[in-house]
Amino acid sequence: MATTLNHRNASRRAFARRVAAWARGPTFARDIVIVLAIKFALLLALKFAFFNHPQARNMSLPPAQVAQALLSVPASVPSPPPHQGDNHAR
Repeated sequence: MATTLNHRNASRRAFARRVAAWARGPTFARDIVIVLAIKFALLLALKFAFFNHPQARNMSLPPAQVAQALLSVPASVPSPPPHQGDNHAR
């Protein structure tokens, strides 16, 4: 039992030392983690600010109508006549 407790305390101390060294030293991994945490927080703030609720209560559409609008093929636009060359050069 004593060896189990000593092993747990030693691993906790090693983990605490590792975390302290990671927080103190200028490591690339720490910088990446900080930047990713800031980006995640900003994305969550944007989501809550702009995409959480519709602008008005009557702005909801049935899912079938939304799917039809997103997946339908637009009508083909007639292509312009083939280019016959520059008229100003004649």
